[in-house]
Amino acid sequence: MGALYDFKLVSGPCEVREYPSGTTGVYDAGEVVGLSSGALVIGADNLCMGVALEDAVTSGHTKIIVITPEQTWSCGYNGTTAESMLGLNYLVTFTHDAQCVSSTTSTPTITVVGLHPNDGAKEYGRLLVRFCVAVCQATGLVLNA
Repeated sequence: MGALYDFKLVSGPCEVREYPSGTTGVYDAGEVVGLSSGALVIGADNLCMGVALEDAVTSGHTKIIVITPEQTWSCGYNGTTAESMLGLNYLVTFTHDAQCVSSTTSTPTITVVGLHPNDGAKEYGRLLVRFCVAVCQATGLVLNA
C-alpha cells in the first residue's frame, strides 16, 4: 500500500484550536497529530486530534483543525488511486513524513469516500477520506465553545 500526505479539509465542521507542541513532536503542516499528555505529537493509530496547520515548533503552540467523523478530507496518495478503493476501510500508521496505509481492516482509521474530482483514478492522485469515530480524540468534546 502507499502513503497518505497533505491532508486538507474539504467539507464538514471546521474548528481551529491551538495546543502546546510536544517536546518530541516532529510534524509538518498537513500531517495528522494527536494529543499526548496535553501536547501535540505525530498521530498514531487511535490518536487523531487534528491536522496541523503549521510545522511543529520546539516551544510554543501549534494550530490544528480538529478532526471529526463528519468531515471529508482530501489527501495525496503515493500510489495509484482506483475506483475499487471506494468504501474500503484502511488502517493508517501515522509517522512523520510517512503516513502509511497498511491494510484494509475491521478496525480502521479512515474510510475512502471518493477520488478527488480533479484527479480521478491515477498515479499519485488524491483521495477523499473520512476518519472513523473510534480514532477521533475530539469525540465527546464540546466544539466551538
